[in-house]
Amino acid sequence: MTTQLEPSSSGARFWNVPNSLTMSRLLLGAIVLVQIATGYFMGAFVVFIIAAITDALDGYFARLLNQTSALGRQLDPLIDKLLVAAVLIFLVTVPDTGLAPWMVAVIVVRELLIQGIRSLIEGKGEPFGAKMAGKLKTTFQCLSICAILLCLSIKPSFAVLVVRDIFTWTAVGLTIYSGIGYVIAAAPHLSKEAATS
Repeated sequence: MTTQLEPSSSGARFWNVPNSLTMSRLLLGAIVLVQIATGYFMGAFVVFIIAAITDALDGYFARLLNQTSALGRQLDPLIDKLLVAAVLIFLVTVPDTGLAPWMVAVIVVRELLIQGIRSLIEGKGEPFGAKMAGKLKTTFQCLSICAILLCLSIKPSFAVLVVRDIFTWTAVGLTIYSGIGYVIAAAPHLSKEAATS
């Protein structure tokens, strides 16, 4: 008599619609990096927009299908941070992007710091989701990257370059502002963690 094994339900739970959309950004991000490295900036612009759309859709479907989870709350911002940081690191090596190395350093350090804090707090079973300033920060980071890729793809006018730089400086400002806000919000959790350790 043979026994058929049931398929793993944990795998099925992981590969739900929102998590699948989130993971697809890794592949899309890799394509963007290859296109930047080969100088195909218009292709990178289009694929990055698709990746940004999946970021909006995964949260929508998580709520619509009631598939929110602690894993998803950590996975979504982690992959967002990886995508943004990797693209900015590649772009800072390209001339005429309006990016300065310190800008990219500030964004990468902030993202690593906040992701570490989020993982620590949510690892204790306490929710520490994105706040409005953090969502605005991500929006302007994506707008900045899109504007930079578009400007590299065309012959931009002075006005377009100004808009690009406004997006970039706003993204950096919101990165710093939201980072400080997250650290302040996390302070009680971290104090409690230090007291119990």
